[in-house]
Amino acid sequence: MKYLAYWIIVFTLLQNLNPLFSQDSQAPEKQIKHIDSLYEIAKKDLIGNGDLLKELIKQSQNINYAKGELRGFINLGIYYTNNSMIDSANIVYNKGEKLVKQHPDLGYALAYIYNNKASILSNQELHYQALKYYHKAYKINIKQEDQKAALITKMNMLNCHLALGEPNKVLAYSKELLEDSTVVSHEDLKYQLYKSLAAAHFDKKEFGKAINWWNANLESIQNTEKKGEISYLITSIAEAHRNLGSYEIALEKALEAKKILENKPELSAYAATNAMVLGKIYNSLDNPNMSILHFENAVLQNPDDPMDIALSYKNLGALYKRIQSWSHSANYYEKYGRLIDSLYRHRNKDISKISEGRIQLIEEEYKNVLLTKDNDILTYKTEKQELYIISLAVGFFSLLFVLLSLILYRKYNKSEQQIELLKENEKKILENHLQSREEEFLATMISVNERLDKLSAIKKHLSSSIKYNNREEIIETEKRLDIFIKSTSDLTILKDRIESQYPGITAQINTNFPDLSTNDIRHCLLMKLNLSIKESAQLLSVSTHAVKMARKRLKKKMNLPEEISLKDHLQNKIT
Repeated sequence: MKYLAYWIIVFTLLQNLNPLFSQDSQAPEKQIKHIDSLYEIAKKDLIGNGDLLKELIKQSQNINYAKGELRGFINLGIYYTNNSMIDSANIVYNKGEKLVKQHPDLGYALAYIYNNKASILSNQELHYQALKYYHKAYKINIKQEDQKAALITKMNMLNCHLALGEPNKVLAYSKELLEDSTVVSHEDLKYQLYKSLAAAHFDKKEFGKAINWWNANLESIQNTEKKGEISYLITSIAEAHRNLGSYEIALEKALEAKKILENKPELSAYAATNAMVLGKIYNSLDNPNMSILHFENAVLQNPDDPMDIALSYKNLGALYKRIQSWSHSANYYEKYGRLIDSLYRHRNKDISKISEGRIQLIEEEYKNVLLTKDNDILTYKTEKQELYIISLAVGFFSLLFVLLSLILYRKYNKSEQQIELLKENEKKILENHLQSREEEFLATMISVNERLDKLSAIKKHLSSSIKYNNREEIIETEKRLDIFIKSTSDLTILKDRIESQYPGITAQINTNFPDLSTNDIRHCLLMKLNLSIKESAQLLSVSTHAVKMARKRLKKKMNLPEEISLKDHLQNKIT
């Protein structure tokens, strides 16, 4: 039925497009109304109406209907996001931003674009970048006096701070929101605020306060049809009681939530969360068999959430070790390790894609700023020249006007020098900024390498323990792994620094030396960052001889004579 409706809409569009463009006498107002009515149709299905939206954008461009074009970009971005085409979504949102710059009267739409961009980044766990866009959207909402939209944006900012492990910020920002009459009068806003407060208190291990906020939300939806959300709240309360040591109460609550979810396959994600909590509770009650049953059920209920699956594998490995089923324990620990490795690889790919896009965007914005300044300078010079010519013409009739012309000319020269000085200062600031980012990138690379070394050591230790069935060593390895995982809480910071530096340098190397391999580029980066042979060998986990040979091969590929330094050559070629 969904596809049938889609084709009916497309057929209707085709029937109406011909008269729209065939009659030159048709009034633009009528064309605009026609486009707007088709947008209302497309808005009802932003998963299957991509072709319709593209056609409407073309129509809007043909009649110079900027508002319709912008509306199309925003809806097409949502369409791409709903269909997991994230790169395409970002492209059309960028087009929407450029269109607003050309039509400042459409500035109100930037809030929608920034919120949608932030949502994409947040879903990719790039919460710091998401916060930047949420702040931009919030400023626009306040400027337009759209109080509810501003509060919704602020709620999204709270979720980002929660994801970044910053519960204190959530609690601090929430004090103002709790006193806001708009939040109190809108149940949906109040519900989201209470949910954020509960999560913040839970992260701070203030489980009693978390239970109070969850209970407040539970009362507001207890008699509604939101069964999934009701079960989630009860499961969250059960998890808080488990952390307080009230295992019997926790079990009662978790089973209550499980009963709500029975025979409801559409709520499998909630069922998976409930199963994980039940597994933890039974483990706390010293019932490993029931705990294993529920953790395995969590994997089956929600196979699309890799992080939940990874946590389930880890718990299953520990439980099977507890009942001395070593082969099962080793199997689940191995699955856990493979899945975590895969998650990190995919995360690095996502970071690389987003980083490349952000660098290109920054470069484009900088070019636009320079272009705007050049235009301003040209306009300024033109105006001054016109004034100067007029002054000279008047000067033929009066000595006073001649003197005035000379004064204006001197002022013009002085202003031009000030402009050149400003441009030079801006260039120096940019160079200092880039140098600072390079130093941050180097520190990040070294930190990541240290973590990889630790992880490799733990992996070797675990393999040896499993091979010789040494239970004490397995327990010790698990402790070391827990310590390592806790120590990686700042990965988001490292990630943010890497993504803002690496792609830009790599792009320059590829442009100047297109025949280099991936390994060659890696050595170029290390030399660009002024790492010695010994430091490079430590970072790459190879011998110094291997680094020397790699640099020798690089020099040969670049056809450099012996007397020319490879490092100096790279410094000159790559800015």
